[in-house]
Amino acid sequence: MRLWAVLALLGMPLTAQSVQSRLEGRIPSDAVPVVDSLVQIALHEGLPSEPLVQKALEGGAKQVPSPRIVAAVQASLGQLRDAHELLVRAGDQPPIRAGEVTTVAWALRRKVPPSTVEHVVAELPHPPRAAAIHAIADLVAHGFDPDSSAGLIVAAVHDGLQRDRLLDVSTAALHEVQRGRTRDEAIAVVRQQLPNVPGPPKPQRGTITRAHRPDTPSPP
Repeated sequence: MRLWAVLALLGMPLTAQSVQSRLEGRIPSDAVPVVDSLVQIALHEGLPSEPLVQKALEGGAKQVPSPRIVAAVQASLGQLRDAHELLVRAGDQPPIRAGEVTTVAWALRRKVPPSTVEHVVAELPHPPRAAAIHAIADLVAHGFDPDSSAGLIVAAVHDGLQRDRLLDVSTAALHEVQRGRTRDEAIAVVRQQLPNVPGPPKPQRGTITRAHRPDTPSPP
């Protein structure tokens, strides 16, 4: 599953009753009521709550102490608030889609400037924009200029590309850099190819023919 789709799923709200039962036994007991209260705050504010639960469960799986789990969940709540406020400031009308908030928070963590997110929201007024923001964040993470990255992906949307095809656009730009072009040159080349950028390569026939189910491991 593409990451933008995963992020959208993480933005789905939780019911209040389900939170403690998911946390108990998986994070330190003294952290459960605190994390639960933070989740309830998120729900009350219209923010995605699942990312907070996932952050807590991640800490529990790594046996992180309670104070660090709580601090991480609090930081995630702050990031979701920032993303929500950014979307409102950019022109979105409440209620803001949970998946949009989750994706923007993720993009901001990957160093996509708030001004770039605002530009995308203005250019693409009809959500969901998750795939577009994901593609831009991928380019920024690989050293591309944020505004140039946004310009390329927005142009691709205007040319009719959506969802996974937007990630093909960002991948095509990365491939051009691997071929020796500068990042500015890569953006220009891929923009000229729109909307006919290549998709991901198909598996070679020999690879499929030789594929087999992995051996079942022996019980411990």
